[in-house]
Amino acid sequence: MLLLVQGCSTTASTSAPRPVIEQGSATPVVPTQAPAPVAPVQETVRKPAVSRQPPAVVALLEHAEQQANDGDLESSAASLERAIRINPGSAVLWYHLATLRLAQGEARQAEQLAVKSNSLAPGNTVQQARNWTLIAESRRQRGDSKGAGLAEQRARELERN
Repeated sequence: MLLLVQGCSTTASTSAPRPVIEQGSATPVVPTQAPAPVAPVQETVRKPAVSRQPPAVVALLEHAEQQANDGDLESSAASLERAIRINPGSAVLWYHLATLRLAQGEARQAEQLAVKSNSLAPGNTVQQARNWTLIAESRRQRGDSKGAGLAEQRARELERN
């Protein structure tokens, strides 16, 4: 399966990509820089977590993806919030909303949403690692470098499992 890892690059960049929601794939964690033009959507990968979603949730995810790609992050977040009202137990939905909130500069709320996603993903170390990576970036944006380091360490531990 193709994993989108553009947001995990260690190469310094002058601008950050806007989040792109691809069904079933990790939304890149957005660095602390200002948003840049949206890159074209790459191949969509349907993983079991998304394919098990109700049809209305899948439609809302597709709509949120398009809105995010168009740069309308607030409308994209609203679409994700509607999807969460339909399926509040989906860790993937909470993660995508957390990523959007981080892109909007709402680092504290992004961390809270990632923690919620973690609580809904027991045993899913891939999702938990994504959440901890997002938590690290959230903490970094708030100036908590020690907390960011601890979150990155936790993400690495989960990736090894």
